[in-house]
Amino acid sequence: MTQSLPITLLSTALNHIPPTVWLILDFLFDICTFWFRQLLALWRRKNPVNLAKQALLKSDNYNDWLENATYVDRLTGNDLWRLNFTSKKYDCRLISDRVQQLKHARELGDVATLVKVLRTGSFLRNFGGISNKNLFNRAYAGTKILIEDYISEVIKTLEYLDSTPLQSQKIHQLSSNQMKLDFFHEARQAFGSTALILQGGSLFGLCHIGVVKALYFKGLLPRIISGSAVGAVVAALVCVLTNDELKDTLETLPDKLDQLDRRLYKKGSVDERYGSVIENVITKGYSQDIFIFTKYVRQIIGDLTFEEAYIKTTKILNVVIHPTDPSIPTLLNHVTAPNVVIWSALYASIGSGVINEENCTLYIKDLQSRIVPFDPNTSGEPVRFLTPHQANERDPGTYESGKESPYTRLTELFNVNNFIVSLARPYLAPLLVNDIKHETGWRVKRLTRRLMGLELQHRMELLDRVGLLSSAVKRLAVDEKTPLNASEITIVPELRMLMRDFGRVFDVHRVKENINYWVNVGERSVWKCLPAVWVRCGVEFTLDDLYNKRRKRRAGVMY
Repeated sequence: MTQSLPITLLSTALNHIPPTVWLILDFLFDICTFWFRQLLALWRRKNPVNLAKQALLKSDNYNDWLENATYVDRLTGNDLWRLNFTSKKYDCRLISDRVQQLKHARELGDVATLVKVLRTGSFLRNFGGISNKNLFNRAYAGTKILIEDYISEVIKTLEYLDSTPLQSQKIHQLSSNQMKLDFFHEARQAFGSTALILQGGSLFGLCHIGVVKALYFKGLLPRIISGSAVGAVVAALVCVLTNDELKDTLETLPDKLDQLDRRLYKKGSVDERYGSVIENVITKGYSQDIFIFTKYVRQIIGDLTFEEAYIKTTKILNVVIHPTDPSIPTLLNHVTAPNVVIWSALYASIGSGVINEENCTLYIKDLQSRIVPFDPNTSGEPVRFLTPHQANERDPGTYESGKESPYTRLTELFNVNNFIVSLARPYLAPLLVNDIKHETGWRVKRLTRRLMGLELQHRMELLDRVGLLSSAVKRLAVDEKTPLNASEITIVPELRMLMRDFGRVFDVHRVKENINYWVNVGERSVWKCLPAVWVRCGVEFTLDDLYNKRRKRRAGVMY
């Protein structure tokens, strides 16, 4: 009787509840279940912004990427941010006034005012703060429209000065082709030069090919290119080919490497034993794909010297090496080592005993065009060439301790004040804080990630300076540093499936598939940086084109 009492009381209470109350409870229950289902559907539904970003990541070419980037900016409101020219990150009033001055003077045909306005600040790469990286980390499709209008207006003004007949105008400075040539030369000197740095990369060095391809087809490939190890091999391929030859090579490279791989396989030149492949990857840091690519570049460049390559293409090739003999320069180019044969410099940059089992030797062309070993006339001991991580092991914190960096030498020789650094270290992409990143989400989360990246980099530099950083970590993370006071854009490939991509370096005879993949990874890493590169380099490349055109015209008149 006691056990059934609660049930009896509950039944009695329910039976005495008025029907109106039941209707109200039923109504409230319907409302609660409706909103519960709506909230559940909202939670399960994918965010349109995330869907758009996924489409952005799956873009196969730049045009599709740009279309998806514009759509993402429209969803997030960043298209309005671009149209609103005000910002604390740059001097918007100065830039706006300068655009109006150039437009007004060009419409009136006032050449004297145009020259005056250009010479008073427009030949600065960071004029008014327009190169601030924070201006390129928000919208995918570009930066402030006002900044893009300013760069476009400067370019239009330079082209106007080049094309306008000035003989009838009473302006002595631009009254002849020679005076225009002098003006463009002075402007180039004031603006400075950009260098593309292809830093090592070892296993992932073939991503540099994609970086070069993306910059080339957008007309933003610098004339000064430097590289070390695998990056030096890519730089050499670019600098020994004319623009027409380079275009054809970039479009057909996977097929050509696949054909070379088949020929080497038939000759038995490739050791395809799996144990040897693993040993090469782990101990020497190169894969079969890199071996095939190096062989291909060796065939392309032949026995060209640095000076001969410069005369052929006017591109400035720089190869970084680490010799044990201090009398040999660490930066080889047509100025410091004009007669050195390029292919010998490439093997030296990779390091002794890495690609070739025997010791590397630098070769030069003598006056009779014979290729002979380079003898620096030192103590007679054989010269060894270290890999980048071996050089850091030998002298931790080398460039911080007073020894000149090869990239500091680069700035001195060629007036370089802007670097585009292709860092083929995809596993470091989440930690780098000096590249272009389009970050969304909570501000605290973004700041935390940046602080963690800075702290990790600082700790690694300290360990490197005191010689406690292991060689394995150095192989993966340590490269030469560009001058700290130089302007720099860092391009880092971001891999979608890191473990599977690491597995690609062990593939044998899948050269065509792998090259296509690495080239695509390199290209994709550049697309988000193109607005920043164009803002920093658009005026510089226009000045180069106009100066070279005037110089050829003068040479035609003289001869």
